[in-house]
Amino acid sequence: MNKIREWLRGKKSYIVAVIGFLGAVVAWTEGSISGTGLLAALWAAAQTCFLRAGLANEVAKVQE
Repeated sequence: MNKIREWLRGKKSYIVAVIGFLGAVVAWTEGSISGTGLLAALWAAAQTCFLRAGLANEVAKVQE
């Protein structure tokens, strides 16, 4: 279990963003959401990734 936790360290936000976007793609292909909804999901996933990367950079700077 510790190996899994170690592997997931720093990746959980990216995994959630990808799963969310893939869910939106499935919903779009089924016709449940529009193209605008798909773009909104892409934007939300990108924001998650950008925030995670930005926070990691700031934490690294503070720890130096």
